[in-house]
Amino acid sequence: MPYYFIRVNGNIGHNNPNDPKCYVRGELPNFPKTYFNYYQFCLDNNIIRIGWPDVGDILAGNKTKALANCYDWNSIRDYVQGYLRIFSQIPLKSIILMPNKENPGELYIGEVIKTYWYYHNIPHDAYECSHRVGVSWERDGNGNPIRYWANQLGICIIGGFWRRAFYELKDVAIINNIDNERRNNGFSI
Repeated sequence: MPYYFIRVNGNIGHNNPNDPKCYVRGELPNFPKTYFNYYQFCLDNNIIRIGWPDVGDILAGNKTKALANCYDWNSIRDYVQGYLRIFSQIPLKSIILMPNKENPGELYIGEVIKTYWYYHNIPHDAYECSHRVGVSWERDGNGNPIRYWANQLGICIIGGFWRRAFYELKDVAIINNIDNERRNNGFSI
């Protein structure tokens, strides 16, 4: 089963009314804040998201359902296209690690329960969360998300994949650490 590290934070411009081709009216939170951390949104909605919503539905192509004209598929970098292609093909049962940028080293882990779809419902959802995969986040007996720590999992948060928006984990030692910590929390592997 694949393991993916996916960031849910970043700088965006879609809610900046000074750029009419990019502005998505009603997107939350409102301008001028352009740095967003969607980890709580993902936990609350049982999803993982990735940015670059203006390419539209990755599977449909041609900016299908996109709301603005900031960029299109051909204007984003090749490595971003790679992130988006792989994200749209994450299989069921994959394991997702989601860091919380506001608390360095904090991670949440979940299992993919629904494959990729493109969805937005402005103003109730953030346009930046249009690319989605359904995730069942690991929770304790009270329904609270379980917090993991990078150092417990043998993950260095200085440099490396920790700084990337998207990364497929293949390091066997880290994967074994993840599985062991999950077992310690009562999850079957």
